[in-house]
Amino acid sequence: MLTVQDVLKRSLFSKTKVVAGANGLQRQVKWTHVLEIPFFDDTIFQGSELILSTGFGFEWRDSSNTSFLFNLIERNASCLCIELGHYFEEIPKEMIEMANAYNFPIIIFEKFVNFVEITQDIHSFIINAHHEKLVELDSISREFHSLSLTTHGLSNILKLLQQKTEASIIYLPLEGTPFSIPSLNNDIMEQILQIIYKDKDKWNYRITNDPPFEWKMINRTILLQPVGAMDQIWAYLVMVLDRKSDEFDSLLLDRASLAVSQDLLRKYYLDEKRLRLESTWLNDLIYGRINNEEQAWGFTSLTSKRNSIRYRIVIIEIEEAFQPSSLSLLDEENESAIYHYSLKIRSEFEKYSFTPYITSKRNQIIVLAIDLGTTNSSKERILKVVDTLLFVRVGESSQIRIGIGRQYQLLLDAHNSFREAQLVLNYPTFSTSAFYEDLGIYRLIQLIQQNQDTASFIEDYLSPLIYYDKEYGTELLLTLAKYFEFDRSKKLTAQDLYIVRQTLYHRLEKIKMILNFDFEAPENRLNVEIALKTYQFTQQGGVSSK
Repeated sequence: MLTVQDVLKRSLFSKTKVVAGANGLQRQVKWTHVLEIPFFDDTIFQGSELILSTGFGFEWRDSSNTSFLFNLIERNASCLCIELGHYFEEIPKEMIEMANAYNFPIIIFEKFVNFVEITQDIHSFIINAHHEKLVELDSISREFHSLSLTTHGLSNILKLLQQKTEASIIYLPLEGTPFSIPSLNNDIMEQILQIIYKDKDKWNYRITNDPPFEWKMINRTILLQPVGAMDQIWAYLVMVLDRKSDEFDSLLLDRASLAVSQDLLRKYYLDEKRLRLESTWLNDLIYGRINNEEQAWGFTSLTSKRNSIRYRIVIIEIEEAFQPSSLSLLDEENESAIYHYSLKIRSEFEKYSFTPYITSKRNQIIVLAIDLGTTNSSKERILKVVDTLLFVRVGESSQIRIGIGRQYQLLLDAHNSFREAQLVLNYPTFSTSAFYEDLGIYRLIQLIQQNQDTASFIEDYLSPLIYYDKEYGTELLLTLAKYFEFDRSKKLTAQDLYIVRQTLYHRLEKIKMILNFDFEAPENRLNVEIALKTYQFTQQGGVSSK
């Protein structure tokens, strides 16, 4: 950065004198202007210009002196250089006082100087310096790019950025723990992070090709730059300077953020590739396409522990209340929602000492949860995971149901645990979540259903009621199901059906007459209940809903 102090060291300024504003000699000089008119507008100013003048065209009165100088100060000029002579014999007292008040340097040439030579000299210096900075920036950018391809790309990029700027660098991921290079004082770090977290919504709306956001704090300059790609922000780079920032700081921060984005993108690509392989492996397991236990365990890193660990298949089903098909993975927005939900699933299982492997199919997320825990029961810890996942919102009006298969040791049994978890979801009785081993009689019904005699068993005990309801539009089958559901309590059954007891008594007598046997007799009751539950399952809830 070229300053007024640097300009005074150049040969063309050897015969100059600073008559005011000596405390402002560190002001930056970006360009020069020759200005010979007392009135001007913003069109010729970009800020940090060195102003050369002979006073030609001025009418030097008290008011015009100070207004001209104040205009320069207000437009952030670097300094005013005046050639004393025919048009300007001395600097008025009012100008000196104002310049000192604003630390704005006034420099005089007591002998004739060639302004063309001065502008050429300063402009050449600025252009050459700018070119050198561009060459340096290009070199550092290539270093950043090379480091992004190394094993510890992120930390190496941040270290290089710190070395080149001599600033403290904070890396702030959206998910994870922030850190700084070198380590900042805890109080300062906390203050900076509080400001960033307080305005986090503002940062999240910034896109990654925005210039750094800058603010002042505790005698420091803070620059914040988004890091990300594909219109997504993954982290922020924060530069903490003990001085004013310049354009080179911003450019370096931008190049560093780009290199970090490349490093993260490569890691995300590798993670995505790993997850795709994980999904393929798990699909092969649950659909029985792997028939070798060694091959099955080969994908995991737990081969040495396989004799001491167990696992379950857990299926998380996401039901959309109004549009059942809207959570198809073909829909980009809902795919993103399910992807973030999958991250939450993985985090929760790991939190409770499970190693999760995940795949998805339509509106189901399928997890093979390998238990690594040594304390508390596996079932107890899975329930804690389930309790959390049931209350995570996915989409606008989605509902979560979770089915959990039995625990197994051999990975080749994964298809059994998967089938069991699916069966749990097929039972209408369980609205949110259940373990297969807790289904009780429904497990027997599942075995009964596989037998060809199931239909005839239902027909022998329930067909007269089924046909009667269909023909006359009655609800006798529902009435009987509710009667057994409430352990033959006439009061509770009538309340649930919203009928008076006399109506219930009439229906029960009608049922006995249609079935032509006493369904409450010990030899008939169990058979009728099993037939009801089997029919209920085969109809997928038709009995239990009006």
